[in-house]
Amino acid sequence: MCGVENDSEETLKEYKKGIKTTDAYTAMKILNQNDIFSHAMFVIGARRDTHESIERLREFSVDVAPDFAIYTALTPFPGTVYYETAKKNGWIEDANYSNYDMAHAIMSTESLTRKEVQQELWRCYRTFYGSLTKNIAGVLSKNKLKRTLYRHMAGQFVLEKFRRLI
Repeated sequence: MCGVENDSEETLKEYKKGIKTTDAYTAMKILNQNDIFSHAMFVIGARRDTHESIERLREFSVDVAPDFAIYTALTPFPGTVYYETAKKNGWIEDANYSNYDMAHAIMSTESLTRKEVQQELWRCYRTFYGSLTKNIAGVLSKNKLKRTLYRHMAGQFVLEKFRRLI
């Protein structure tokens, strides 16, 4: 699993990741060359995120080409520095901790409402997993883990469940 997080060097610095976007390409290439199941995580909802920046992230996530991708809404958890900053600045709009699951947008960005962030999260999943060809390839993959995950996701109607969060 690789915490790719974002395609923006500026955002990666803000998250204090200590990585560059080129590292994601290198990691996925090495994993794929060695027939190792690749799993990448991406985060949307940074303060400066816009529809356009999230679209670039979607394109980046498809281009990096992990076998499996997880997209999350930026969720500042209590006890973290980011939470204290977000709370102090009034960014947190949802104080219901049951929604602090990274699937629910709990704060807006400078230019997107929480609902728009939630819609963008669904679009990320739809872009990555919405291809019939990709899903058939996943379900029929020789890699047992990939095959199992894609079958499970299809059986659980994962895309539909994310759409219902909007």
